[in-house]
Amino acid sequence: MTLLAAITNSAAAAAPAPATNAIVLTPGAAPPPPTSSALPTLIPPSDWSLSPADPALATAASFLSTSLSSASVSLPRFRSLLGSFLAALSSSLSLPEPSASLPQAIRSIAPYFPAALASPVASRASSLAEYDVLLALVDCGLLRHPPPNILSSLSEANRPDLVCAVVRQAADLRSSELLATLRFFLSPASDGAYDAMMSIKDRWKEAAVLAVNRCRQGKKADATARQAALLLMMGYDGFTSPEVCLHYLFASGNVDSMVFGTAVAELDGGEVARLMKYLAKWIGKYQRFPEAQPCPEAVGMPGLELCDAVPSFQVVAMALGLVLDQHFSHLVLNAELKEDLKTTEMMVKQLAAEAESAGPVLDLLRRLQQDV
Repeated sequence: MTLLAAITNSAAAAAPAPATNAIVLTPGAAPPPPTSSALPTLIPPSDWSLSPADPALATAASFLSTSLSSASVSLPRFRSLLGSFLAALSSSLSLPEPSASLPQAIRSIAPYFPAALASPVASRASSLAEYDVLLALVDCGLLRHPPPNILSSLSEANRPDLVCAVVRQAADLRSSELLATLRFFLSPASDGAYDAMMSIKDRWKEAAVLAVNRCRQGKKADATARQAALLLMMGYDGFTSPEVCLHYLFASGNVDSMVFGTAVAELDGGEVARLMKYLAKWIGKYQRFPEAQPCPEAVGMPGLELCDAVPSFQVVAMALGLVLDQHFSHLVLNAELKEDLKTTEMMVKQLAAEAESAGPVLDLLRRLQQDV
């Protein structure tokens, strides 16, 4: 007998005998027969195919982009071009007619605004001082990739509010833009710029007071409100108005060892000293309040949106290391920074010791989680 025959015979012998009595799992009347055995009617391709692109919209977008690249665009012409494009976009998408106010029209149609046009529109709006349009683009999240030199232009115009707004939303700032932002906040060029920065700090005060009042409303304060109040008070107390504006940069995600390190290397001695003191303040804050941590739940609450503009301890520590790496000799030889360096060194050592002592506990918790 061949091997294949042996396997076949063994399988046949092991097969169970047919059951004599069938087991009825769903007793009762049999289900009614289907009314029709025919397959559903096919839908013609013409009924579900996508409609062709609107040529009028493509023409309007191309005309707007070409017109904005011209150097002779006046403010009335800019408003007319942008208004015509928004009207064409609304008509193509069967949306209500946009508002005559350009910022309001942009906000209403923002989900459909072409990303390729956001940068040239923002650049032209900045050069023409049409800041309401620029702010509308930023508020709607359309400037993740801001045009070149826009931060320098806004800094020269003494608009720290717009610089903070653009930096807060930007995803990939260049080293030149980071340098311009750092210098604008570390060395305000005029009293007007400093006054505008004071109004930004007032927003932080209002947000911190609002968070504290929410904690006092009930006997048991909400954990999110308490965490938000802690973060906002940390970002407000002890910081000058220009330093509060720096929060937006260090919380934006643009602090890395390559691009940001290149920008830090270009700072002069006074700017390095002020940046060092700013970072040392944050180290002291996190040493005093080790329970502070990011609170994304509070960002969606009215009045607490600034919680996402608080730099994390990881970012502050990284930035401090970059400053020391790039300007170590200047910092060590500067007599004015001697005490600040000693204080910062002491705080860093204490934090490192706490982290080292907490290491075995964290390892134990991880092992327990794995065992469970």
